[in-house]
Amino acid sequence: MPIHVGVALLVCLVSVFHGAKANGPLPDVHVHGVVRDSADRRPLAGATIRIHPGGKGAIADRDGVFHLHDVEEEPIRLAVSYVGYETRIVTIAGRGPDRRVEIVLARADREAKTVVVQADRESAGSPTQQVATVTQAEVDEHRGQTFADALRGVAGVTVLQTGPSIAKPMIHGMTGVRLVTLNAGVVQEGQQWGAEHAPEIDPFTPGRIQVVTGPASVLYGPNAIGGVISVEPRPLQPFAAGSGELSLNGFLNNRQGAVALWGEKGGLFGLPLAMRVQGSLRQAGDAATPDYILNNTGFQERNGAVDAVALIGDVRLAARASVFSTTLGIFSGAHIGTADDLRRAIERGRPRRTEDFSYDIARPRQEIQHTLTSLQIDGVVGDGILRATIGWQRNERAEFDAHNARIVGRGTDPVERARDSIARLERSLSTPAMELLLNTTSLDVRWEGDAASSLRFTMGLSGMHQANDRRGAVFIVPDYSAYGAGGYVMATHDLPSVTLSAGVRYDHRWLDASITRRNTRTVSEQERLFGNVSASIGALWRMAESWTLRTNVGTGWRPPQVNELYAADVHHGTALFEIGDSTLGREQSVGADATLGFQTTGVDASVTASLQTFDGFIQSLPDVANPTVTIRGTFPTFRYRQTNARIAALDARITVAASPWLSPYASLNIVRGTDVSLRQPLFLMPADRARVGAHIHFHDAWQIHDAFLDVSFLTVARQQRVVAGQDYAEPPPGYTTMDVRVGGTIHVASLDVRLTLDVQNMFDARFRDYLSRFRYFADDPGRNVILRATVPI
Repeated sequence: MPIHVGVALLVCLVSVFHGAKANGPLPDVHVHGVVRDSADRRPLAGATIRIHPGGKGAIADRDGVFHLHDVEEEPIRLAVSYVGYETRIVTIAGRGPDRRVEIVLARADREAKTVVVQADRESAGSPTQQVATVTQAEVDEHRGQTFADALRGVAGVTVLQTGPSIAKPMIHGMTGVRLVTLNAGVVQEGQQWGAEHAPEIDPFTPGRIQVVTGPASVLYGPNAIGGVISVEPRPLQPFAAGSGELSLNGFLNNRQGAVALWGEKGGLFGLPLAMRVQGSLRQAGDAATPDYILNNTGFQERNGAVDAVALIGDVRLAARASVFSTTLGIFSGAHIGTADDLRRAIERGRPRRTEDFSYDIARPRQEIQHTLTSLQIDGVVGDGILRATIGWQRNERAEFDAHNARIVGRGTDPVERARDSIARLERSLSTPAMELLLNTTSLDVRWEGDAASSLRFTMGLSGMHQANDRRGAVFIVPDYSAYGAGGYVMATHDLPSVTLSAGVRYDHRWLDASITRRNTRTVSEQERLFGNVSASIGALWRMAESWTLRTNVGTGWRPPQVNELYAADVHHGTALFEIGDSTLGREQSVGADATLGFQTTGVDASVTASLQTFDGFIQSLPDVANPTVTIRGTFPTFRYRQTNARIAALDARITVAASPWLSPYASLNIVRGTDVSLRQPLFLMPADRARVGAHIHFHDAWQIHDAFLDVSFLTVARQQRVVAGQDYAEPPPGYTTMDVRVGGTIHVASLDVRLTLDVQNMFDARFRDYLSRFRYFADDPGRNVILRATVPI
């Protein structure tokens, strides 16, 4: 759809809803505004605003903006609070039905800090780093989709897609083993090396997500070269009042249904003890492009979690146990018979034949279960807080092949031979081609405290042990044991207009792998040792009342992963044959970034420029001339290699509160990856993309309270920076899609039911994203209509 047509439609929709606003019934008083940090003026996403005393409340969104409708009390007094800040009681002056206010909160006196204050909601990055926050309200807008979908609106974040149900977040062209994902304070450890191995996180779990877009190796160790994604559950307080929530979702494209339920209660047995129990179910069938069905792309998912928090004197305990379980179908059109079939499939650009829609999940498929348990202990030690986090994770992954060798029955009697053949075939069909069982135990100890009124230190130690057990006929990942240990220290110095930070860390990794030779079945042991130093320096300059400048320089590194070293088989999830290189060394990175921010009443804007250089950048490249032919079919071949590389990125975003009801916004993401050694573009870098839209918020409309309309257009350019003939297919054309979301709250039987209707790709545009691993064979899914209902209980 041409962009000028989209803009015209946007203007029309704004006019229509502005008319609805003007003609709808007016509330008593609408109080709205923004909550900011008194020092650096940044918005405090997640701040709590309540009518004082004991009235209705609201949560500030990612821009610190809040709305309170139908306020009847006069004078109006608000209690505004945020973890780590002094609570303020604010009296709203003025008259009339619409009152706007800006509220600033000061950080709490560090001498009076408590365990409860420090235990929740601290920033995931250093004080000088740019940290994007996806608030609970924004996460709610994506409930029922993949975890990565909630991050699509964050500047610098794109998504690496493998079919409609598997998505991995990518920061500035880096994903998987170059990012650290924290799940309730524990580094998520699964088989994250796979392009189709998405984070095993229930999309209904997060209460808030923080994204650090830049090197964070000092605080989080190897693999945080590209950044950190911190997933935090809803906050749970020891004396929390009893509450809960029911979420119901319906998706049109793949006919998905999802339901989630959670409930919590504090003050159990009259003690400072709280518990939350939650569970979710999702089931979807085949997704559809505008022209055909993507067969065998359904999934089933069953998740559950239990959280508990207790106070024992000055010690806070937080325990969590969760299970994520899913069965995923892998697009059947990506598994090809012969080399000629592969060539014809890519040239054809669509499946040769498709079946009717189905909820059945056939082979190839994946069955995954991820179990996580953690215990977090916080206590006051000296002038600071000591935190110890113990984690245990078990990741079970089974991949089922789409093809089998011909099985011949045994015996001399033809009937018995046929029966034996059928029985052996049934056993073969129920046996995974590969099973991976990964157990991870981790311990992290961190102390944060004051050395002086303006000087803070953070120091810590971490340890990890992993054991991977491989079974089956596929040899993409060997059996191995891995150990890791590290220590770090970071200092932060606050001056009147500048905050400085510096840190250093050392890590060591041991890897002991048992390599099985496919042809001879002989086993050989290989031990690899890696160690290195990471460091960072940064500054936050509050240039003027509304302007800030953040600059950071950091080094990081990571050891090669087991699949990069030893892969030598079909990876069924991506339908690729991967070949590792056992001689690979460590990957070293030096990065710098600068973020210029402008925040004032009604305007929030930032521009971030970053540059990272890599010595020994590890990448998987297509071997176009040599597709691999196996008894299970023919697959594109990819080989791992190292090179020197450079990745530069530019992110820009702006939101303008043009009026109390209209907030236009826009964002731009540009990434440039270069293979410095070969003087050519890096493979599989995200194409340039921009989003423009408007969020329309009005009081009441047709008995819907707190109603809103959000309209946006996403434009993605064709990736022009490629090496001719390097890939199996040329990059797909660019595309533009339109998304529309409307919602609000209705009162049903004394309950405030939140409803949203989300239409993605409204005009059913046909497109393929360059980052889709199935773009060789099929289009991306078309229009999707999503209905969500959230009911407090």
